[in-house]
Amino acid sequence: MHYYLLPLTYFLILTLSISISVNATNITDKIDNQISKIRTQLNINSAIAIAVIDNEKIIYQRTTGYADIEHNILANDETLFYIASITKPLFAQFILQILEKSQYSLDTTLAQMFPEIKFHSEIKANKVTIKHLLSHTSGLQDNFLTNALSITGIHNKQLTKSMLSKLYSNTEKPLGQFQYTNLGYNIVSLWYENTFNIPWQTAIKHHLLTPLKMTHTTALRSEAKQQKLQIAKPYSYFSLEPTKALYLEKQDNTLHAAGGLLSSIEDMARFVNQQLTPSAIPNLKNNTKLSHKSLANVNSKRGDFERTTYGLGWYKGQYKKQVTMHHFGSFDGFRPHLSFMPNKGIGIVILNNEGMFNDKVTDVIADYIYGILLEEDDIEQTSLQRIAALSTMAKSYREKFITKEQSYHNRPLDLTKPINQYTGTYHHAMAGNVIINYQQEHFTVTWGNLHATATAYKETDVLRIKLRPSHGQLIRFIEYNSGISALTLDGITFKKR
Repeated sequence: MHYYLLPLTYFLILTLSISISVNATNITDKIDNQISKIRTQLNINSAIAIAVIDNEKIIYQRTTGYADIEHNILANDETLFYIASITKPLFAQFILQILEKSQYSLDTTLAQMFPEIKFHSEIKANKVTIKHLLSHTSGLQDNFLTNALSITGIHNKQLTKSMLSKLYSNTEKPLGQFQYTNLGYNIVSLWYENTFNIPWQTAIKHHLLTPLKMTHTTALRSEAKQQKLQIAKPYSYFSLEPTKALYLEKQDNTLHAAGGLLSSIEDMARFVNQQLTPSAIPNLKNNTKLSHKSLANVNSKRGDFERTTYGLGWYKGQYKKQVTMHHFGSFDGFRPHLSFMPNKGIGIVILNNEGMFNDKVTDVIADYIYGILLEEDDIEQTSLQRIAALSTMAKSYREKFITKEQSYHNRPLDLTKPINQYTGTYHHAMAGNVIINYQQEHFTVTWGNLHATATAYKETDVLRIKLRPSHGQLIRFIEYNSGISALTLDGITFKKR
């Protein structure tokens, strides 16, 4: 052995170690400064949680802002955020674990999944498979199931089976063609529960979350509350009261398989790391790689990210000239981001509790962080320009948004009947009850977990509501024999009782 080389070896190791440490510190400082600029220039008070993974290490993890603005409660790295559709890659990987250990496979058909249900012949239940359902290529549509599981919370085992029997074909995007929807994941979750007699929320914890040591992730809000975990409240930057939390929060009955997990930045960083290094957990290795495999052509774009194919819970496309896997989420008060570059070994998670402005802000943050990691020369200047453009856009959009909302509030109701003709309970066998009351000179509307105060609209016998704070909807009343007999909402006709 050449002992004279030992000092040189130690020197090189020490130099490399110092270099890595300095580089990590430099990146941390840059991201901290950039987030500070974004917060200041865009006047963002809600929480932003960021994790950056590079070469199997979490090189940056920071949570800033408020989980609860009204009560000045700061978020932290253990705060739970609703991750919306980023649930899909986790649910898909969980199902792959189940299939591997059972008599079922990705080729199990809809007819085999639910032999007791008589499906419409047009949907080809003997050809639609679990693979189609999880890759958004099933060619199926529905009017009730996805809304019940994700929004209203009006469902039970018997009702969901009835909803399944009402599935119909998507003539524009038939079997084999990509059409993004929550439906396929919802169907697979119902099949799992019906077949194995275990709630998917319980099973995913055992088969996936626990092996990944994701201790601050749950599909049950009640579990998070029982464990006294902090859950970020939802906000909207463009609402009339941007510092007031939105009323609509996901409950146990609306946390569904296509968008049903609450998670922390620490846990999501672990999940991304596992995607980048599948062999780290041998029991998950094969199914992790399988979930990345492209199954459907997409050819679309979301923000800065190109989407050319979709696998089992993952989009794939070019971003900054690199192959990038990603999935984002979107719901009132939340706009999470998860992406990674498998060939570079780097990835990013961004969680937040504001759902409208963050659609743009997350793109700017991701652009800057990836720009640093890929050593782009002009990233500092480019990012400053994007922040300035966002600031201008936000001010203009907010003014227009407020003016439009106030115009609805100021408009007088245009109704042809006495008030009591419109109030009451309206029923649909699948969709449940819509209840309309009149209190303090305003109509209030309740539908399952949802409720809203109605405003006027420009048409006669039509009310405008926002059961979802970020979505305007119309209620159209139907007259029969000189009285109000029904209403339509979201394309469904509810008959007055």
